[in-house]
Amino acid sequence: MIDARNIGLRNIEVADTKISSIDGENGKLIYRGYDILDLVNHSTFEETAYLLIFGELPNSEQLVDFTERMIEARSLPSPILRNLSNRPKRAEPMDVIQSAISELPDYDLNMREDTKSANIRRAITLIGKIPSIVAAWDRIRLNIVLMLQLLPLEKLPQQEHICMPLLLVQSAHCQESSMVELMFRS
Repeated sequence: MIDARNIGLRNIEVADTKISSIDGENGKLIYRGYDILDLVNHSTFEETAYLLIFGELPNSEQLVDFTERMIEARSLPSPILRNLSNRPKRAEPMDVIQSAISELPDYDLNMREDTKSANIRRAITLIGKIPSIVAAWDRIRLNIVLMLQLLPLEKLPQQEHICMPLLLVQSAHCQESSMVELMFRS
């Protein structure tokens, strides 16, 4: 009889990376030299995202600029919203998010530009759009028509980027059929 236990990828080196390392035996996950527990307890979502992209924690000016760029990237193209509204309400959220993300390159006017700065711009754009995709799908699947109300940047707590698209205000003037027309504004 053959032993057919599923051991996954335990003890198998998949790739070398400068971004993270895992010490499973000691329960350590390290991002860019920082223990994940230290990042969770002492840095914001934005600071950690910056660290992953740029390799160092941001100073206050870099953090403000980075946060502004993510906020500017929040809006979703109306065809993506239309496609979300056409999905079956029972669709698995991760499948919906994955399919919406795979549409985003269709709206990148510089998709063929393969430079470090273009890839950084794409990473920031993706980080900015994912919360909007999640919020839009949640509202669509629950048949709730809401308009996104964002606070001005100077009133935004810096650590709140990931939650901001969830601050939605119901519009009494919207009809369910107008969901495909909904545009997120920053």
